[in-house]
Amino acid sequence: MRNVLMAAAAALFLTSLAACDFVRFPGDGGPTPETPDAGPAIPPGAPGPPPPEVDESDLDTPVETPPEETPVEPGTDAPADGVTPDPVDATEEPETPPVEVPVDVPPADPAPDVTEPVPEPEPPVVETPPVAPVFSYVAPGALLAGTGSGFGEQVVHAPDMVFPIKSAPAVLQSQVFSFGGGVAGGDQCDARNFAAAWRDNFCETRSANRTTPFCPVAKIHQGQDIRVGTADDCKTLRKQTQAERGLHEVVAVEDGIISSIGTYTVKLRGDGRIYNYMHLNMSRLAVTAGQTVKAGDLLGYVSNDFGGTPTTLHLHFEILQNSAEHGWVHVPPYLSLVSAYERRENAPGEMLEPQIGVASVEETFVIPEGYEIIE
Repeated sequence: MRNVLMAAAAALFLTSLAACDFVRFPGDGGPTPETPDAGPAIPPGAPGPPPPEVDESDLDTPVETPPEETPVEPGTDAPADGVTPDPVDATEEPETPPVEVPVDVPPADPAPDVTEPVPEPEPPVVETPPVAPVFSYVAPGALLAGTGSGFGEQVVHAPDMVFPIKSAPAVLQSQVFSFGGGVAGGDQCDARNFAAAWRDNFCETRSANRTTPFCPVAKIHQGQDIRVGTADDCKTLRKQTQAERGLHEVVAVEDGIISSIGTYTVKLRGDGRIYNYMHLNMSRLAVTAGQTVKAGDLLGYVSNDFGGTPTTLHLHFEILQNSAEHGWVHVPPYLSLVSAYERRENAPGEMLEPQIGVASVEETFVIPEGYEIIE
C-alpha cells in the first residue's frame, strides 16, 4: 500500500511540474512568477484527469485498514487497546464452567516384576532313622560245627508265606545240639536257648536215611526246628500235660487245604508247595483232613508230640516243592522263615557276618559212635 501511495504522489508531482514553466523558490531574486491560466472549467460530471499508472506488482500487497476510533463520551475511560467492549446484557447469566464428574477408572495393572524370582529353599531332607533289627541270624547253611554239612546257596522258596507262629517270639535253632538236646545235654528251658542268634539246621546229621538234592550228603534233617516263646513259657508248658498245652498258636502259612493228618504231622497243600507241621498238640488240633484254610488260620498249638518218642517243645517245619528233575523234594526253609518273621514284626533281622581271622569260640560237637539221632 505504501508503494502505491508513493507512486501516486510522484505522478502528481510530475504533473505539476509539467503545468509550470519553471519552479521558483522563495528568495531566488527572479521575477515574480505568473500564475498560468487554469483553462476552462471542467463541467460537473465530466471525467477528470486520468489516474496515475500503478505498478501491478504493488497490488499483491494487502492494504491495511486502520481501525476506526470509537468515540468516547465525556466522563468515560477509553479502553486501553482502543477497542470498546461489547455491552453486557444484564439479563444474561454468566456461563457456568462444566462440572467434572469423577469417573471410576480401574486401577492400572501393576508393572511386571522384572526381577528374577528367588528360588524357594528346598525343604530339609528328613532322614528316617533305620529301624533297629529285632533279631539276628547266622548265614544260611552255616550249621553248628560238627553237626553236618549245610547248603549255603539258598533262596526264599516261599516269598509270600506267613510265619507259622502267630505272635509269640521264636528262635530258629537245632533241638539236638542246643541246651536240652540229646547230644548237647542240659535243660531245654535254659534262657540261653531263647536269646541265641537264629541258625540254620537244614541238612543237619540224622540217623535215618533221609535225603534231598539240596544237601551234599544223605541222612539229613529235612526241615527247620523253631523254638517258641520264652524260658518261662517253656517251664509252664513242661508242667502241663500234653492234652493241656495250648499256649502258642500255630497257623497256616498260606491258603490251601489240609491234605492229611498223621500221628504227629499236619500236612498243608498250598499253591505249588506242601508244608509239613510236626510235634503239635495232636489232641487240640483246630483243623481236620480235607479242610480248606486261609493264611493265618489256626491249625493247633506248639507241643512235643512225636508218637511216643521224646523230643523238646518246638515246631518242626518243612517245605516241599515239585521239580521237573526230582519231583517233590524238600527245600531249605531257612530264608523263607527269616523273611516271613521280618514281615510279621515289621522290622528287619540282622545277618551276622563271619569274622575273618578270629578264632571261633563255638563248641565243635562230636557225635558219639552209635548214637541214634531220630528227631
